Amino acid sequence: MLTDTEIKKLKPTGKEYQKADSGGLALVVRAKGDKFWRYEFRIGGKKEKYGYGNYPEITLDHVRRIHAVARQLVELGTHPATLLDNLEAKRMIIDGHGIKEIEARVLAANQAATASALPTFGSAAALYKSEWVDKKWKDPNKGFLPVTRHLLPVLGEIPLEAIDVPTLRELIYDIRERVGTPTALSCHAWADRVFGYALEHNLCINNPATAIKPARVGNRNKRTRWLSTPEIRRYLISLYQANCYRGYKLGLHLLLMLALRKQELTGAAWSEIDFDKGEMLIPAGRMKTKKDHLVMLPNQAIEMLRELQRLSSGSPWVMPMPTDPTRAMHSNNLSGAHAAALGAGDITDYNIHDHRHTASTHLREQGHSPEVVETALSHAIPGMAGTYSHAQYKTQRLEMLQSWANFLDSVMNERVVIQATFRKAI
Repeated sequence: MLTDTEIKKLKPTGKEYQKADSGGLALVVRAKGDKFWRYEFRIGGKKEKYGYGNYPEITLDHVRRIHAVARQLVELGTHPATLLDNLEAKRMIIDGHGIKEIEARVLAANQAATASALPTFGSAAALYKSEWVDKKWKDPNKGFLPVTRHLLPVLGEIPLEAIDVPTLRELIYDIRERVGTPTALSCHAWADRVFGYALEHNLCINNPATAIKPARVGNRNKRTRWLSTPEIRRYLISLYQANCYRGYKLGLHLLLMLALRKQELTGAAWSEIDFDKGEMLIPAGRMKTKKDHLVMLPNQAIEMLRELQRLSSGSPWVMPMPTDPTRAMHSNNLSGAHAAALGAGDITDYNIHDHRHTASTHLREQGHSPEVVETALSHAIPGMAGTYSHAQYKTQRLEMLQSWANFLDSVMNERVVIQATFRKAI
């Protein structure tokens, strides 16, 4: 058997040679003098070799301890690499731990390594977004916000197979308590989409979201907030008194007058507006319904649009970014002016989209036909009337919106609303 003294005396000879220790263990001396430990053995009648490491990094005493375990593994028909390639296992052997304890530790480490290689919720969500959401959604980043804000921070690093029904349900319920039922329902729907995509592409074998019924999460209450006539007056006065860009004020007024969705106006180009005909044609690509929508323009809207055209300074956009006329304004730019109007007008729980509720409610109360109102809002007409009617109601809609614009003027002086700077409240 080798000794440290003998090993230190071994010199390079210009070619590789080895000195045996015992039980198939040998010290190999390379041509340039490097020394390393090697074990030669047979498994299933086949000759094998396995290296333990270099000397003196692995001492004679330490390599004998490791070699003893390796021989046990070979006797069991197991290649030493299955256990000893793990650095932690070698350290445990040197420290005197038994082979069963070492095997248990290595098994746990291998399971953790395998788990880390499994598809995670985060990786599946990224694939789903790039392969579907980014290609199909008009505003993919905005639509994906529930995943980014609420699902990924908790589930992002967890393998899909480790996310069971209780785990997902607890998260959805927690979101409901912290943020509200609508957000929780949205997160549940997005989790269902991500798991559905992963299941379709063999990234997991279960979709826990399907076991969580949306009705158990809660009901998504439809907004019913609309402005009364006194509130309309306070809103418009406060809006025009606000210390902000004039285009924001005109834009919010037009949204109320024409009952448009925010992006239908903020994303509009001048090429969509025909001042001579008094019409605005919104292309299908910017409509929620994916159909072209013709907007009839009352006189007040035409006057306000001409002012926006002067403010746009040659931009192709009806409402360009104030800092960059080559870009259409983002709809969120209107939020500040809207909030200022609400605060000054003492109006609560009212968002910009509720302008459509306000218009719809007042127009119905004023006796206008439901079909004409729904067409102006670009809503599908329910029932058989909607199935067979393809009418545009152009004349009726123009009369209705002109009447609505006049009504808005009637709650205050028209000259005050459109022309004045509102140095004093009325």
